[in-house]
Amino acid sequence: MVEATAHCRRECPRLDRQAALMVTKLQYPMTNLEAKPATTKNLAENGLCFTAEELYEPGTILQLSVHLHGWQHYLNNIIAILDAGTASKPLTAIAEVVWAQQLQDEEKYDIGVRFKDIYVDDLRAFKKYLEKLFRTP
Repeated sequence: MVEATAHCRRECPRLDRQAALMVTKLQYPMTNLEAKPATTKNLAENGLCFTAEELYEPGTILQLSVHLHGWQHYLNNIIAILDAGTASKPLTAIAEVVWAQQLQDEEKYDIGVRFKDIYVDDLRAFKKYLEKLFRTP
């Protein structure tokens, strides 16, 4: 894994996209690593925003498993082409909560995260996936 770029706070364009994800709060001791469901609101090359029923405070480290349909097609390896499991695998990343706010009149929260650690090939494929979606009207 490699540290994801953090150069673009708000200058990175956002793509509104809803996708299911599972969120695991990484904390010591790592005895209760329960993954909880959430939904993305938007994506950017350095992070994403999601809506969850649990509040994650800024600075919290999370493991994300994002079920984005089609991002896997941008993986540049023969296994991605031949392996059916790879064709449906989620995008996984370690991310840090940057901001959180409660939704008005709801018991849900919007959470903004920045990628901290993600496989190089996965990050490259994710960026290509976003580029394609930005070009598609």
